[in-house]
Amino acid sequence: MALAELSFADHAKLKSQGRSFDCATCPARVQTLRRCRDTREDFTSDDNALFPMYIEKGGTLFGFCPGKATWDQEAVSLYRLLIVCAETGTMLDKGSLSDQADYWIELLAWFLPFYDNQKFVSRAKMILGDGSSTGPTRTK
Repeated sequence: MALAELSFADHAKLKSQGRSFDCATCPARVQTLRRCRDTREDFTSDDNALFPMYIEKGGTLFGFCPGKATWDQEAVSLYRLLIVCAETGTMLDKGSLSDQADYWIELLAWFLPFYDNQKFVSRAKMILGDGSSTGPTRTK
């Protein structure tokens, strides 16, 4: 979920708010506050007032810094496969949907509606704006 939200986030806006989730440019002080080197992913407000944290206001709350989602190359590869499937309609394995592995069908069941909604919201923001200014938002 964090990868999907990060891919549709307005990174320029996040950066201007000091909320960049780009680990390569994140200051060591912020990484320490967000406990990025800690293996836990279940931080709460009891651990730090930053938690749970969101990428964009109104988004999913995470018990870890969402930038950490980019560290798992297997998750990133799977996310990319899901995007290709969503955009092209092709499946992971040969055959129809009923020929796919159960885990793939379970992933598609939540990912496709989420991805479709995120694409819609992203396009609407480009045309209508995000409500924080007068006019459309800038694209990446």
